[in-house]
Amino acid sequence: MRPPTAFGTDADLNLMDAIRVAANPDAIDKGVLTVLNNEIHCARDVYKANTLRVETFRANELGFLGYADSDGEVLFYRAPIRKHTSSTDFDIRDMTELPRVYIVYAYAGSDSLLIDAVRKNKSDGMVLTGFGSGTLPPTMLEIGAEVAQEGIPVVLASRSTAGKTVITPRITKLGFLVSDNLHPQKSRILLMLALTITKDHDILQQMFMAY
Repeated sequence: MRPPTAFGTDADLNLMDAIRVAANPDAIDKGVLTVLNNEIHCARDVYKANTLRVETFRANELGFLGYADSDGEVLFYRAPIRKHTSSTDFDIRDMTELPRVYIVYAYAGSDSLLIDAVRKNKSDGMVLTGFGSGTLPPTMLEIGAEVAQEGIPVVLASRSTAGKTVITPRITKLGFLVSDNLHPQKSRILLMLALTITKDHDILQQMFMAY
């Protein structure tokens, strides 16, 4: 977070910690890891919470995996249990591009303009990011449901930084998918990958619960 030219740079320390973690046998089968500020995070949960602070990488409310401390020890206290990396069904080695998926955010006074743009652009999928538990303004909910029922997968996510978007009978009836506790940006990546395999609604939803 502080470049080598800055006072109190953390560049060398973070690089050394990352190398130590990558070389540690306990890191095997834990997927992609992020190391910053002596903390080890799994790729699924980590997000950047501050623009400048050295502790900017956070792990939501679920916690980071372990420490790479100044005593030279790399210690893991927990491991990711969701499918990741080589345990997934995705194989994009021969692909030059992924399906197009766009994110549309809800805000006070938002309407259907951006949803209509995604719809007219014949996009492969969309992540609708609502308030709190994924709640949307009435217009966005109505148009988003129309898009979902036309066969474009639409995932409901939340602007909140913690918690999950849950499946309800109404959400199911309207044809939406839910993101579980993935942030909108990560929901987009998962939907892009999932669409390389299927557009089946039920299978897509299973993937959001498994990955």
